Amino acid sequence: MTTSHRILLFSIAALMCLDLSLAMSSAAEPQIRGASDKKSFNTVPFVPNPSDTQRGDLERMVDQCVQTVEREVPGGHFSANAAGGIVKTIGGDQERFTFWKCMLGKGQSLAPINK
Repeated sequence: MTTSHRILLFSIAALMCLDLSLAMSSAAEPQIRGASDKKSFNTVPFVPNPSDTQRGDLERMVDQCVQTVEREVPGGHFSANAAGGIVKTIGGDQERFTFWKCMLGKGQSLAPINK
């Protein structure tokens, strides 16, 4: 076996060990979702007392976008609801990003509520 073959085999083995160790370390660390994953957003423009039609439209849009998140980010734990022009979400960054993208695609902008 030539030196270049030995180097190639060693490199492959080292990469496999690194990949395995990274996979094991990420599996050993459970993803803890806490209060920081709960966020609320105002609709833009914010309407504090939306009409029944506006409220129904927003709720349907939120439901459709939650379904989009479930389809595009399988295995995620995401929920959202709308009440009085405020959309509350619970989930990770990827799920929330997909949700915002869907809401923007449907013409509804959201702005974070700063507490």
